[in-house]
Amino acid sequence: MTGPAPRTARIAAWTHAHPWAGITVWSAVVFLLAASVARAFTYPPLNGGDEPAHFDYIITVWHGHLPVFENGLTYRAPFGAGVPVQWVSQHPPLYYLLLAPVVGPLFDHGHALLAVMAGRIGSGLMIATAVPAAAWGVWRTFPGARRLPGAVAVLTALAGMIIQQGSSIYNDALYYPLVVLACGIAGAALRSGVSRRLLVAAALVGAAGMTTRLSFALWLVALVVALLLAPDVRLGRFTGIPARIVAAVLPVLAAGAASGWFYLRNERITGNFSGRHAEWGLEHAHRVERPMVDIAQDPGFYRGLFGVYRGVLDPLSWSTYLLLVVPLVLAVLAGVWVLVRRRPTRADASVARSVARASVRAERRDRLSTALIVAMYVVVTLLLLASQVDYVSGGGAANTRYSFTALPMIIIAMAVGLTAWRPLSGVLIGLWIVGAMPPYLSLVDLFVTSIVPHAAAVVQVAFAVSLVGIVGIVIGVFLDSGVLQDARAAGLARRRPTTGTPGADRTDSHPTEPAPSEPDEVQARAARNNVR
Repeated sequence: MTGPAPRTARIAAWTHAHPWAGITVWSAVVFLLAASVARAFTYPPLNGGDEPAHFDYIITVWHGHLPVFENGLTYRAPFGAGVPVQWVSQHPPLYYLLLAPVVGPLFDHGHALLAVMAGRIGSGLMIATAVPAAAWGVWRTFPGARRLPGAVAVLTALAGMIIQQGSSIYNDALYYPLVVLACGIAGAALRSGVSRRLLVAAALVGAAGMTTRLSFALWLVALVVALLLAPDVRLGRFTGIPARIVAAVLPVLAAGAASGWFYLRNERITGNFSGRHAEWGLEHAHRVERPMVDIAQDPGFYRGLFGVYRGVLDPLSWSTYLLLVVPLVLAVLAGVWVLVRRRPTRADASVARSVARASVRAERRDRLSTALIVAMYVVVTLLLLASQVDYVSGGGAANTRYSFTALPMIIIAMAVGLTAWRPLSGVLIGLWIVGAMPPYLSLVDLFVTSIVPHAAAVVQVAFAVSLVGIVGIVIGVFLDSGVLQDARAAGLARRRPTTGTPGADRTDSHPTEPAPSEPDEVQARAARNNVR
């Protein structure tokens, strides 16, 4: 197929390649939405250090202005914490513009509490889109890995930090889905090439990401490089180098047109494009500068940055980090096993020489795409670490939500570790879910006493719905692991006649052309239906 596949063909590819993953993905969406609501009604409104500032930003935008750092909060609710300055004013306004039409009128009509809870629900709806986006991205990036989309959806939905950001008024609720989409688009470009539709998606996501947080610049660069190095770029009459140049420039132009004015405003007001007030933090927030080498060697830095699964449990405890570390160790072991198992032999070389040259080229192209994708993951993660070391050395804090820039790749690696051995994938993911429940339970209080009317009842209902989502996830993971297919195949094998000529089984309609194995067939069909 040389052109973009029809939408029905892409849906058919998903259905064939991932027959049970849909159950897992949408159950994970239900869980994340319900868990975000349960947490939203558990945590006191505007009690966090940044939430009052984010809330003020929304109301300020609703009234046609942008906040200023030195002016502090312009709009205050009669409850919650206060902040001395407007310390989120350096962020671009897209997240706040999306919530302003809902939150602003409620606040203006004297319903401040309802406005806060509406903003929290809006954040939950935004961040829940990261679950199907993550499943779609990994499907497009690794079309032959049948169990990865469901596993990625589960690991995304049960991340305690994602639940917390989906239950609060923080622009990370929009930032993370955009990062996930950028990761998927870049991976799809490196895997199957660039079409006009994928390029439009890259431009829109690049513009939206840079209009949400400056840290999205890492993914804007990754998108540009992926579009340049894509195996095939066809944009109507544009092909070859001109098409690659157009593809690489368009997301940058879109991002500049959408957000360039804001960063120029930051530079004019604060003297730097990020809008950061490092001196104020050192003087008033008791922050200190530290050598970068000390930070890079400090275990507390990594625990603070990557504690995405700990909920609100003790951040200094290593116990909940097993949810992160064990799958990553399994992924490393799986990678070593693949390298050792696929070491070429003389027999392999003889077979390779007999294969058509086109097949050899396709295999080499696929391996090169995989290498580029892995390299992109590693480089983006290292750049995030470098930027965070520099940020903390200047007096910043190693906040867990800052790891969102690299979290999609970390989750993909974790999913690889949990699904590498198919017979054990369902069991491993099930055990991981059991381990992830205590951090989730730390986020909710079924008998909370709050200024929000009927908060405990809402938490109880939302928690019950989240358990329904967990049940759906477990069922979907079990079905997607292939256990039922293996049992059915074993049953068919037992019923197959043992007499007669080998290969004369009636179920084999083409005895001279054996059917390809499931992974090869899945990968071939998925690849044929990918948008090139």
